[in-house]
Amino acid sequence: MNSKPTKNKETNNRKILEDFKSSWITDGFDSQTIEYCENFAKEIKNGDLTTSQIRNFFGEVKRIQMKGIQSEKNAFYMLKPKLAYTAKRANKPGLDLFKDLMSKAHQAVISNEENLEKKFKNYVDLLEAILAYHKAHGGN
Repeated sequence: MNSKPTKNKETNNRKILEDFKSSWITDGFDSQTIEYCENFAKEIKNGDLTTSQIRNFFGEVKRIQMKGIQSEKNAFYMLKPKLAYTAKRANKPGLDLFKDLMSKAHQAVISNEENLEKKFKNYVDLLEAILAYHKAHGGN
């Protein structure tokens, strides 16, 4: 009987990842983006993801932003494997979902060199919106 809630959770997690639009990174936000961030934040909060876990990642992203994405490309590329390691080590469903979404957003940034600064800024904004909503909805 325990497998049914897990199955529903997995289906919901797949759906929330499928609803992500890479155009939010490449072209910018719209009202759907903000709604998505709020729903996503609620989902990861319920998956035991703590604000400090997001903040650790966010701190590294902000460091890259301060130095400039052009000079910090290697650090940006390394975010994906570092987050994968952290998620595997923590073994929390919310962190796995967060890793999967940030990997999709990461791919949208690096898909080509065109408008790299703009795409990176949208990546940072997406992360910031998720962090804000996570905290607003009672994330620890």
